[in-house]
Amino acid sequence: MLYSTIRIILALAGAAVAFVMRIYSDEEKKYHIRSSDNRGAWLGAVITFAASVIILHLIPVENVIMGFSKPEDAFHYNNTGEILEIDEYPDCAFVIASTGDEKITTHVLPARKDGKWQLETLYNRRREVSTYNYCIIERLYVPGTNNCFVIISHNTEGNISDVPTGVFDSRNTQFNAVEYPDRVPFYYGYVEEMSDDYILHIDGNVAIGG
Repeated sequence: MLYSTIRIILALAGAAVAFVMRIYSDEEKKYHIRSSDNRGAWLGAVITFAASVIILHLIPVENVIMGFSKPEDAFHYNNTGEILEIDEYPDCAFVIASTGDEKITTHVLPARKDGKWQLETLYNRRREVSTYNYCIIERLYVPGTNNCFVIISHNTEGNISDVPTGVFDSRNTQFNAVEYPDRVPFYYGYVEEMSDDYILHIDGNVAIGG
């Protein structure tokens, strides 16, 4: 992925700068780069590299300095896998993808006011998960808002006899059923301004709220 490659290059550059600054700070040692006296410089470079990789992966600096013209471009920049479906909303795009090992993943890509698409990373991904009987209920939030996607899926792969057949909520949300061959189906719906009074029903029973 370009996302990881760029971060490794930047981290290596930072480590090199830290190393050079350390060995050239001592006039007596600067000509002996391989000397055991410079073990501290090597250790500092390794620590700088590791810290830089972690920080750069967590913080999507691209969201500040650039944007993407299409949500597909934003997804592929820092994700692998095949896009199965994309739904665009005023403030985001909801992406359903396959990782290639028969697993389905879901992603929320935020949209800027200028129409550019941004990256989803660990830094801005907000996710809440609960269970109800045989279902996993996930709330995947649009970064920086209380808008979210409510995703209802079956929690036992390979046994779909209890897959929910009816989902509705107190906001009259349209829940879309997603079905792919040889994969457990699930539902998702877009809810604006999620709040404590939200109620979700699954097969006629209250699963959230109430």
